Parts: sequence; C-alpha cells; structure tokens
Amino acid sequence: MNGTGTFDQIEFPIGDYWRRYHRHIGIGAVVILAIVVISSVFYMVDADSEGVLLRFGKYVKTTDPGLHVKLFWPIETVYVVPVRRIQSLEFGFATAAAGRVTQYARRTEAHADVARMLTGDLNLAHVEWIVQYRISDARHYLFKIGGHPDSALAIADIIQSVSEAVMRKFVGDASVDEVLTIGRDDIASDAEVEIQKMLDTFEAGIEIVTVKMQSTSPPEAVKKAFDDVNRAKQKMDQAINKAWGVRNSRVPAADGERKRAISEARGYSERVVQSATGQVNAFLVQLAEYEKAPEVTRTRLYLEAMEKILSQVDSKIVIDESVRGLLPLLDLGSTGPLPATQKGGAR
Repeated sequence: MNGTGTFDQIEFPIGDYWRRYHRHIGIGAVVILAIVVISSVFYMVDADSEGVLLRFGKYVKTTDPGLHVKLFWPIETVYVVPVRRIQSLEFGFATAAAGRVTQYARRTEAHADVARMLTGDLNLAHVEWIVQYRISDARHYLFKIGGHPDSALAIADIIQSVSEAVMRKFVGDASVDEVLTIGRDDIASDAEVEIQKMLDTFEAGIEIVTVKMQSTSPPEAVKKAFDDVNRAKQKMDQAINKAWGVRNSRVPAADGERKRAISEARGYSERVVQSATGQVNAFLVQLAEYEKAPEVTRTRLYLEAMEKILSQVDSKIVIDESVRGLLPLLDLGSTGPLPATQKGGAR
C-alpha cells in the first residue's frame, strides 16, 4: 500500500500454478471421487440389523448382516435397521441410570398423568409398566408409518399411544384389588396380546416382546387409608387361616376317633355273636348227649360244675352227713388252723 492509499499492482501467478500442478490436481480429484464412489458402493450391515436397499427411493430388497455392494449414491441408498435389538418404553416412570441398582428419575406430573387410571369399581390406581419390543419387518417399520428418517420417533409415539389406550381399557375392566394384587399379571398378558393386534393392524413392523407391570399402588392421596384397609384384610385372612388350621387339625382326629370306635364296636359285635354261637352249639351238643343218657350226662355236668366252683375256693371242708349234735363252724374267710371239733369231725 503506497502513500496515496492505493494498492500496488500485485500479480498472482495462478496460471503458472495451474500449468505446473494441474496434473496433480486432476489426480487428487480423481482419487477423492473414487473414494466417495467406493464408500457409497460398499456398505456394512451389523449383526443385529438388516439393510433396506432403495433405488431412486423405491424399495428393492432387504439384506442380511455382512458386507454388501450397491450402486453409488444417489442411485441407490441403504437404511440399516436394528431388527434384533430389544427396545423398551417406560410408562409412568423413567430410568435415570440402569445397573445392578437401577436409579429412577424424579417422577413428574406427566408421569403421574400416564400412571393414574380409573378401575372398574370407580377407584383410582397408580399403574406403571414397561413395553419391550423389537422390529420384526424393517420395510414396514421404515415406510408404513411416517417417513423413514423419523421412523423411530413415529413408532415410539404409536406404541406409546396404543399401550396407554390398551392398558386403560383392561384396568378399567378390573377392580382395584385385582389391579393391585392377583390380577396384575393377567392384565399385563392380555395387554401384550391386544397391543400386538393393534400394531399388526397398522402394519408397523413391530413385535411386542413383553409387557411387564413395574408397580401398581393406590394414589398418594388415599394410600394411607388403602394401607389400613389392606392391613385389616390381612388380619382377617390370618384369622381365617388360623381357624382353618384348627379345623384341619381337629377334624382328622375326630374322624380317626370315629373310625376307631366303629371298628371296636364291630369287633365287639363279632366277638359276642361268635361267643353266643359257640355257647349255643355247645348246648346243642350237650342236649344231644343228654337225650342219649340223661342220668350220666346230669352227673357229669354236676361234677364239672362242682370242679369249676371248688377250684376257686382256698379252703375246703367236707362234713360227714352221719354226724349228729355237732354244730359245724365254717370260717370260710379264715386261713388259720381249724378248730379241734372240726378236725375231729372231718374226714
């Protein structure tokens, strides 16, 4: 720049540079173009994904994992879709950090609005759940719902809307006790089937892997009263179970005692009948013998009876019938020596 404020004439030898390096510049341009073409011709599909090939924006085919070749851009383009990756949507809560101990984000009013549901018996329940899904048809996933650049967002919105509608339907058909206790697993399994049906109707290309209840509880405003009711029900169930336990312990014992008494009675009956039958048979035998020889039989029966009676007496005294004027003293209960008179008169 001179003193008058004007620039001196400066010559830029562009022509010289071009004449000197134009061959190198041309080679570099060809190399760059080749790199661009090669990079757009070869493409890699990950192991958990599939590639959707388009030619001038029209679907051509779906390719498996691995290295593939296509025509250079913009003739053919490829969208890689993670079809084997399990994805999750959370409803009523949000996970801040997953790990051995999961950390949950602070619940917001938006989470509460999603989780707050009306049950079939007109009670409120706070229901949190998880929907796990994967892409089953990459082509439908990209083109059936929304444009392919925003397919992930569109599918997430569809699943969220469908899941909320289905879950509210099944919770609205159940009582609050079923939602909070024994019916929650049935609600989750029924919701999984219904969500899949609706997504198949939309041809979303999504497979529902599972619907899992995260937690179900009464709203915070009535939680204390609900807990009191639950405690009362638990005490009632404990009392009923205790009563059933006492019943189950006593009824079998009483039944066993009844069976034992019946068995003893039957045994006694059989013994009595058999004894009576034996006595009758013996009497009939004696009667037959008596009819044959009455005097002999009578004498034999007398002797047998006296033998049986006298065998039970400790001391035996036999008095001669010919003794007269003698007063016998029979001390049947004494075990000492006999009186002299009794000794003299005995034989």
